[in-house]
Amino acid sequence: MLEIVYISVIVSVLWFLYIYQKDVFEPEPLGQIVKAVAWGAVPAVILSIILERYVFFWAGMLSAPIVEEACKGIYLYWLRKDPVLEGPMDGLVYGAAVAIGFEIVENVLYSFSAEFGIELAAVRSIAVGHILFTGFFGLMVGVAKIKAQHRMIFFGYLGAVVMHFVWNLLVTAHWISYFILVPVFIIILKLVADVAWNYELDAYISPREEMVSRASRIISERNGASTLTLAEELGIDPHRTALFMKSMGAKFDRGKKRWYLATAPSYRRPDGNKPE
Repeated sequence: MLEIVYISVIVSVLWFLYIYQKDVFEPEPLGQIVKAVAWGAVPAVILSIILERYVFFWAGMLSAPIVEEACKGIYLYWLRKDPVLEGPMDGLVYGAAVAIGFEIVENVLYSFSAEFGIELAAVRSIAVGHILFTGFFGLMVGVAKIKAQHRMIFFGYLGAVVMHFVWNLLVTAHWISYFILVPVFIIILKLVADVAWNYELDAYISPREEMVSRASRIISERNGASTLTLAEELGIDPHRTALFMKSMGAKFDRGKKRWYLATAPSYRRPDGNKPE
């Protein structure tokens, strides 16, 4: 049983890191991430357990999505006025952080529950649901902040509840549905992350152009540059440097372990188009 808990923790952290590494320009502080995880793991879980008992009487299967997304979302709603949340990418990161705290604790409770059994607990450990639901809500909170359109928060919550309800409905019908839903939700999560990434590019076009210019100059002057060299010069960590270099169209020579410019200095969005 403990092995399932370990797998759940590892999988949840890996999904979070997938999202976090996309926050290239101003990565969120570790302290803020820990606070978000803590909210998801403790207050959100406790509130959900208490409230679901009352909401179930009038909402039935909708009780878990309504209550859980609200309890997780409270932190994101409160965070919308904090300067640390600047846009959709930040909202996605904090939403994912809240989600992994909640998901890990929930999976632990499922693992030790005689009602659900070890098979369901094992399958739940590979799920990506909560990170998608709350991450989407966080992204919409970020959209609401930069566009000053508060209705986006409601749409974000509604979207999270609907996805959560569909998830619960299908897996309740048969646990094998997990193996259909997991890949589908992974694709949706990737699309959500790409949306946040595009918003990030729009917000940082000027700084990004400067970084592209600096990276191009370094590569040209040195006839190629390693990831570590570029990371040091650009002031971002090596993993994000590699992601950044790919996005600007640079090519990596695995033999020489150096980056080279494939074309004249320019950059493109993940969809392949140049910014207006």
